[in-house]
Amino acid sequence: MRKLLRAFWGLVLLLSILWIAAGFVVAADIMPGDSIVTEFAAQVEDFAGRLNVDQIEGYSLPVFFVGSGLPLLLIAAFFFWRNNSGIRSRKAKTGAQTASGADGESAIPVPFPDSKPARETPHNARALRRQTLLISALAFLAVFVLWNQREMEMLLYPLRLFVTFVHEAGHVVAALISGGEVHEFIVYADGSGVARTRGGNPALIYPAGYLGAALFGSLLFLLSNRVPRWASGIAMALGAFLIGITVLYGRPDSSGLPIALAVGVGFGTIILLIGAKAPRIINQLLLSILAVTTALEAVYDLKYILDGSLNGTINPQNDAVRFAQEITPLLPAAVIALLWAGIAVAMLGTAIYVGAIKPLRNEIQDVVNGQS
Repeated sequence: MRKLLRAFWGLVLLLSILWIAAGFVVAADIMPGDSIVTEFAAQVEDFAGRLNVDQIEGYSLPVFFVGSGLPLLLIAAFFFWRNNSGIRSRKAKTGAQTASGADGESAIPVPFPDSKPARETPHNARALRRQTLLISALAFLAVFVLWNQREMEMLLYPLRLFVTFVHEAGHVVAALISGGEVHEFIVYADGSGVARTRGGNPALIYPAGYLGAALFGSLLFLLSNRVPRWASGIAMALGAFLIGITVLYGRPDSSGLPIALAVGVGFGTIILLIGAKAPRIINQLLLSILAVTTALEAVYDLKYILDGSLNGTINPQNDAVRFAQEITPLLPAAVIALLWAGIAVAMLGTAIYVGAIKPLRNEIQDVVNGQS
């Protein structure tokens, strides 16, 4: 099985390298006008136009090639290395067992040789806490860089689609737990989305998009920082959930583009595989980046809604407007958006305090007390 996976990731690695190389060829403008690369680039540009990616600030066809191929290259390279190392390790172990059998000793491995876990010590706990704080800092730095570098806008685009996916999934979950029915949810290429439900409690369903995304990001950040040993299990559970809810309710948009299916199954599969195969550190970093991005995007979207409500430019189909019209007719949409934004900020602030600031204070206290 490992050899098959190694071959698969090797193929993905090769294709991603070729994809990025095509981007450099397009950027260098060195191919003849009637070449295969030119025709392929034209098809890719047409596809990017259908996704409305060309409307993103800083877009260019070479950036699209590199921005979409680089994450895939890194993931494929990691899993190719991981499976190749596993194969070599298994071969070395088999050779050692064979040599042991030749010396007259039993070559049958002892089951659960380390069945008794290593005793947790204060030193190990402090080392894990420091490592977790460093990973959280790297996650915040990565999101900050992505948000503030226009040339990296393409790398943030998949994460924004993921945030929209979580937003619509929040409506779906709220409809289900309040006794309603879910017909479908759709994610559009411009980053918007819609969930079509029937029945249920609208007072719970309408805010579940923005507040659900903020709660998702806050909880994910809190869990990945407070129980870092569970990072792999959390990642696998999250990946399985994304795939499951996508298969059940995710549908293509009106033009036939399966954005919701691609985001849900794509992110779900990657997160599931990383949870099952990657080290805990990689899982923690992945979960922290997803958590920070989702929570901050939810808060930013609520700020956008609040500004739109005050300026009169908000979409009349927006969740805050519909909530104000149907649930609280005496409160304007701007007040609803302000309340939701306050709740979202409170959830994120609590997660950051409990997950990062409080452990950092403990770390500083340990240093003051002479513990290391």
